[in-house]
Amino acid sequence: MLNLLKIVLAFTFAITINNASGQQSKPTLPGSTKGILRDTAHNYALKSATVSVYKLSDSSLISYQISNNYGEFSFKNLPVGVSLRLDASHVGYQTLRKKFTIPSDKNFVDLGTIIINPKDNTLEEVTVTVPPITMNGDTLEFNAAAFKLDSNAVVEDLLRKIPNVTLWGDGQITVNGREVKSVLVNGKPFFGGDVKVATQNIAKNALEKIQVYNTVKDKSNPLDSTLTVNLRLKKGKELGFFGKIGGGYGTDHRYEADASFNVFSPKMQLAIVGASNNINKSLNGINTLINNSTFKGVGTNVEYQPDFRASGINQPNAGGVKFTYNFVEKPTWENKNTVTSSYFIQNTNNDFVSDSETTTSINATDKIFEQNTNTTSSINNRQIFDAKYELTKKNKALTMSHNFSKNKGENINETFRNALNTQNVLTSTNNTFNQNSFDNSRFNFQVDFRLSQNYMKPKQLIKGVNVSYGITVTDNQSNRSNLTDFTSFTDATSNRKFDRRYETTYNEVNQQINIDLPNLKSLLFGKSDLGGIDFQLSNSLNLNNRKDDNQVQDLNTITNIYINNAYLSNHVETNYIEETPGLTISKSFYKNLSNRYNKNLSLNFAPKQKFIHQENRSQQSFQNITKNYQRFMPDVAISYSDNQFGEYYKSYSLSFNTKVRIPSLDQLAPLTDSTNLYSLQRGNLNLKEAVDREISLSLNHYDQTNKNTLNYNLSMIVGFTNDQIVDSTFIDNQNRRTNFLTNANGNRYLNFYGDARKAFKFKTSELQINLNTQISNTKTPGYTNSLFAFSKNFNTNTSVTVNYTYKSYLALAIGQTYGTYQSKQEAFNTVYSGVNKASTLSSSYNVTKKFTLNTNISFNQSSSSNANDINFTIWNANAVYRFLKGNNAEFKLSALDILHQNTNIINYGSGNSFTIGSRNVLQQYFMTTFSYYPRQFGKKAVKK
Repeated sequence: MLNLLKIVLAFTFAITINNASGQQSKPTLPGSTKGILRDTAHNYALKSATVSVYKLSDSSLISYQISNNYGEFSFKNLPVGVSLRLDASHVGYQTLRKKFTIPSDKNFVDLGTIIINPKDNTLEEVTVTVPPITMNGDTLEFNAAAFKLDSNAVVEDLLRKIPNVTLWGDGQITVNGREVKSVLVNGKPFFGGDVKVATQNIAKNALEKIQVYNTVKDKSNPLDSTLTVNLRLKKGKELGFFGKIGGGYGTDHRYEADASFNVFSPKMQLAIVGASNNINKSLNGINTLINNSTFKGVGTNVEYQPDFRASGINQPNAGGVKFTYNFVEKPTWENKNTVTSSYFIQNTNNDFVSDSETTTSINATDKIFEQNTNTTSSINNRQIFDAKYELTKKNKALTMSHNFSKNKGENINETFRNALNTQNVLTSTNNTFNQNSFDNSRFNFQVDFRLSQNYMKPKQLIKGVNVSYGITVTDNQSNRSNLTDFTSFTDATSNRKFDRRYETTYNEVNQQINIDLPNLKSLLFGKSDLGGIDFQLSNSLNLNNRKDDNQVQDLNTITNIYINNAYLSNHVETNYIEETPGLTISKSFYKNLSNRYNKNLSLNFAPKQKFIHQENRSQQSFQNITKNYQRFMPDVAISYSDNQFGEYYKSYSLSFNTKVRIPSLDQLAPLTDSTNLYSLQRGNLNLKEAVDREISLSLNHYDQTNKNTLNYNLSMIVGFTNDQIVDSTFIDNQNRRTNFLTNANGNRYLNFYGDARKAFKFKTSELQINLNTQISNTKTPGYTNSLFAFSKNFNTNTSVTVNYTYKSYLALAIGQTYGTYQSKQEAFNTVYSGVNKASTLSSSYNVTKKFTLNTNISFNQSSSSNANDINFTIWNANAVYRFLKGNNAEFKLSALDILHQNTNIINYGSGNSFTIGSRNVLQQYFMTTFSYYPRQFGKKAVKK
């Protein structure tokens, strides 16, 4: 498996090297050039001019940049011994063109001072050329007309042609190494804001410009900004529609159907979607269907393909509507008036079957083995209706939103458990049958108001205020029946049978009020600078009221009548109040040189005091508990950023945070349900609150030097918990567990995450390498059969992905994931470990502009201590043919799980146990699919 991956990787690199070397007759070092632009008429350096370098023979764009404050420009990685052309342009100046060649023996040429002349408006322009890039104020603009592409090309195809712009295999876009956080169309989010909805649907011919700029959230902190891309459509193209209508049928009665129709105008966006399948395609919401029904298609992306990793067989049916209206046709950050609403309904049938075995150490020598077979079928109907209103006027912003969801359905669960001792002798069985019907609803309303400082009114008394209010109302009802049959083969007196019914309801109202008063310095101290120290006052109030009503009945086997269970039948009302006042003291240090660098160091100290009141009133007297807690919770943060324009952007942050977790009523004094024979829960009225203290460290680096960028992000969280609420578990030889809760110190955890991205752009191809890793290391105290010990868990997950594209013909995605787990129980000196590995290869090859072959193959291996390895391969392939004038129609033949090996593995460990097994999954089928992509941008011309 790994050998095959190595061969494929070697093949990919060989293609890349051959392609790169084919662009030069002999291996030579890349060339470079530099120069200075000046306007001698006014005797100053010309800053913010657009400077581009082209290959003279075919006018292909090689690189571009903007001259700095001193009129300087510098290019690297240019071809040597080749005729080149430099274009320099600026608003109000004549476009300058200069031919040059970099000598192969020097690899460098200094163009010196270049004079650019002001434009004479009286002269007639004979030839009008469209520069590929321009600098309009602080906005970098790419002119679509300067890039020649196929008539059916979309924005994504254009972005791949632009130097210093990288489209990563996971959909992320970076410009000069910086990640694009938002993609807008004419200044507005486009159908939910997902990048590919705009880039894979909008025709390149409908586009006028691609604009790149920083969106500043806080004027008092210019570094608090995100990179935004705005797709500016041509005049007359602001009205249009696009979508997809498709359906397919295959062997084993597999089917899929989906439809997405999206229409937009300068102020309005409307999406209508629907889908149904039984091939484990997830339909989580309207955005899922919009995002994955693009004209460009999925290519090597497996996000919205049949999920062979999902458990069970899922049959979702869904539909919905999404509507957006902008009262301001061309919104800006300071002028926005928008309403958005959506309705989504989904009905899902699920069938799950799993078989597993859990090995548990109960002391240094003895183990218990639990064999578990579980079958679950469920029917679920979910409805979601939400709306959001946003109003922004200069320094004021109001946002109101609501969400209403309703979830109704039923499920049936049947479980068979066998417990065996160390000698592999059966000691007990516990079989359960549960049937449950439920009807749940949830309503949430949120309003946020922000008043920021108006810099046009320096005498403004209150420099800003942020106020938010949220209320959530939950209403849940369920009716459940439970049949339990526990049989002991070592003690017949322990045998139990239950036939129990539950009618449960709970109503909950939660309210959250937050108030922040930033920039308090001027309010408290007037014009005093106080050394640049700023203050912010905050207060958070959380109010919660919950009412639980449980009616439980047991079957009287003599009279065959259900009678009330006086212990479990109960009414509980809980009131919870949490008040957190706080003060933030901050200080920032700035150092910058215009258009050269910007450095910032920020220090923040935020002491808070948390007060918690919890009151429980129950029909069971031992649950009438009132608790009060208070805790001082200081937070500290230090951050530093270094932005060297055109070279790199680095940021570092270090913070310390405190959190508190109080015990709930179910932890203090639960009502123990005797049907849970394998896991009986007991409470502890003396439980203390757990206090978490975390130290967080992060490092981010964005390379802005050239097209072959290297970006990386690292973050680490170290946590320490005092009075952790832990289990004190007693396990008998029949695998019956009784869990008592207690507090224990010594809980530690470390979480690490890192990713690195490297891109190589060649003339006709691109290579991307993405590495990310996650490490989790925990040390948890606990008791097992009265013996105190620490459970240590160490989990890792690392993945490497290589994406290679050659022109518009070939796309390859190669990946390797490697995950491990190790759990150790110190008291018993037991160690359980396992490894999960997967090697994947996805490819998309455009044989012609209309015919495409796609395939993806995954080699999977799962191994565990004291268990046999499990290996299986999933291989999918399809052939796609596009036809009609605009390639709007698609015919596809698919073969899924060709080798018929798909398996869903259960393999994990925790504390003193590990579990292995498998679940039922989707397996081999073949399908034929037809799809049509209606699309139009602008009004259709009328033929005369």
